[in-house]
Amino acid sequence: MSLIDHLQQIPEFRAARGQRHELWLVLLLIILGAMLGYWGYRPLAEFVEVYGQEICCKLELAPDTKLRSYSTFRRVMQQLDYQVLASVFTDWVQGQHPIDPGEWFACDGKSIKGSVTDSDQAQQNFVSMVSLLGHHRGVVQAVLPMEQKLVSEQEVVRVLLSTVGLRGIGVTLDVLHTQKNLAPHCQTEQ
Repeated sequence: MSLIDHLQQIPEFRAARGQRHELWLVLLLIILGAMLGYWGYRPLAEFVEVYGQEICCKLELAPDTKLRSYSTFRRVMQQLDYQVLASVFTDWVQGQHPIDPGEWFACDGKSIKGSVTDSDQAQQNFVSMVSLLGHHRGVVQAVLPMEQKLVSEQEVVRVLLSTVGLRGIGVTLDVLHTQKNLAPHCQTEQ
């Protein structure tokens, strides 16, 4: 299945009047824009301005298809269930790039700028994505989201590592994760 097929599995969460474009298309534009360094709402709108026609052509969309503005990206990114997106993305990438024995991965978390809530408070909440990136291939093998106010990155890393099966692979981590209580979660079956 293609990435688009996987993105089409994400349930629509927007109100009917906010569904001018299919959710999969908005998510695909966000992913493509981020891959090219267009981080943030306005940069994503700029990405659509620069590459929109070419994307419409490649996806065989109608030539007069109008792609979304920065406010649509903002609304989608603020309302998106990142757990669902992470699951869909991980399923897709693992189908495309199975883990090879002997591979090395880096595990780290990065915050999603567009997910900030409580921006008027001293302690904002935001979503971070913890990812497992292959050193050699440069492919993100798995991701898990986390809300800063609800769970620590250490716990999410433990869960992520236990779900990918560590047999025969190496993982590099930030020093934050080099604690004794992480070791039991990284044990694999013999």
